[in-house]
Amino acid sequence: MSLLSNNKMDLLLALDGTEEALQIILAKREETEEKFSLLDARTLIVPGKSAFFMVPAIKNSLDLFGFTAKEITHLACIAGPGSFTGLRLTFSAAAGIISGNNALIAGLGYLPLLAAGPAEFTDAPIWVVTHSRRLKVYIQGFEPLAEGGSVPKELTPVLPVSVEEAASIIKSFNHEKAVILGSGLLKNKSFFDEFLAANPQLKKLPERFNTPAVRDILSGADLAEFSNKMPFPLYLRGSDAEDNLEAITKKLGISLEVARKMLKDISPV
Repeated sequence: MSLLSNNKMDLLLALDGTEEALQIILAKREETEEKFSLLDARTLIVPGKSAFFMVPAIKNSLDLFGFTAKEITHLACIAGPGSFTGLRLTFSAAAGIISGNNALIAGLGYLPLLAAGPAEFTDAPIWVVTHSRRLKVYIQGFEPLAEGGSVPKELTPVLPVSVEEAASIIKSFNHEKAVILGSGLLKNKSFFDEFLAANPQLKKLPERFNTPAVRDILSGADLAEFSNKMPFPLYLRGSDAEDNLEAITKKLGISLEVARKMLKDISPV
């Protein structure tokens, strides 16, 4: 038992594997009415290798404060949308932890977390555009933060669209001014540079806003509804493997029908 532990303390583990930055956050609170306070935060840029780093990094963070996984009382998983593999890894790790200690769990939307940072300093609508795949993005719009509010209200749901559709959606709102951010701008730089040049009322935010701030993840956890029910990752498109299933089955020497039968009962987590 950690020297920091007591019978009343809640221990939170937050996991984000949505994009290239793997985030692992450990926080605590002494009373249920309190907000979670940060103990440790790690950001690992290990695209395609998160499986090798996630569990050792979680253990290392716990070890630093003398905790074990059994002492985790709350788990917050960033639910996406984002990397199919990254979401499965974080949700699988979370499922393993709660199966051993009955911790409460909650899923947090990724695009609202990205909007939370700039919402504090701008009075303009916010558009979050994150990478999906080549020339495809996830997009969501948010209203300016209301006075006294803590979370910006949605202008749109999360939408999986092409870059052209994303530009059309943003233009359709006829904002006098707005801010825009996200990995989708970086991954489709030529397209969005041209789009932004033609729409100077849109202000592109620096790349540091492309990863959720630790404090915004903790704030999201403070507001989340935790339960014993495992949340679902927000898969808005199939995995690359699903989209290329026919080519993969040919290489493996099995029929497409057999492969689909093998995959049909796989759980979302």
